Amino acid sequence: MFLEVIDPMLFAGMLVAFFASGMTAYAGFGGALVMVPLFTLMIGPVQAIALTGLCSAVALFHLVPGQLRLVRWKEAAPLVAGLLVAISLSSGFLVKADPAFVRLCMGAFVLLAAFILIRDLRYKGPRGPVPSFGIGTVTGVIMGGAGVPAGPVMVIYYLAAPEPPAVQRANIMVSVWLLLVIMLANLVMRDAIAAKTAISAVFIAPASIIGASLGQYLFKRVPVSWFKTFAHGLLVVIGI
Repeated sequence: MFLEVIDPMLFAGMLVAFFASGMTAYAGFGGALVMVPLFTLMIGPVQAIALTGLCSAVALFHLVPGQLRLVRWKEAAPLVAGLLVAISLSSGFLVKADPAFVRLCMGAFVLLAAFILIRDLRYKGPRGPVPSFGIGTVTGVIMGGAGVPAGPVMVIYYLAAPEPPAVQRANIMVSVWLLLVIMLANLVMRDAIAAKTAISAVFIAPASIIGASLGQYLFKRVPVSWFKTFAHGLLVVIGI
């Protein structure tokens, strides 16, 4: 069974995971926006989300504990609660949805996310437990119901908080990681993960780990500003 997954597509998946995990570790988010759509072209939307969840959960696991002490839980906890409720209720639709419809939703949202990031749009509404729960719910419905990596919704909300950049990055990274873990857990409970996907993750996860380590290294030494133009252009291409 292990030999059956070794093909050119597996090596392409390893390259995607390496770059996407590095992007997440470097910028705090964005990797899933790269990984899920490209994996979808290879293996379909549900298995793409499962593979992304498996690889990202493993790759970022060693980075999350160091970020936990910086997280502002008064905002992050209600947001994660919203993710948990929304994904648990909506993921059943994703498992049964038409893959063509899911791909269309992904492309549209990735283009929208690229536009939002390029224009540097900011959230200017109220803050607190209720808005945080609402943002988590919206993100969870988009991710759980349509399979679309909706991290930018959380990113806009967190970046508008009057917090130091390190705290904002910690809020984003931990919430994105929990988003993927919650989504993965729901797919497991719905028995929606194919055996071949799980075996592929055994090979692809190490590439994710190496990419995440490189991203963390670059974050400490290279300004994130130069990376934005490349990442924005990449998202536009993927969305199209």
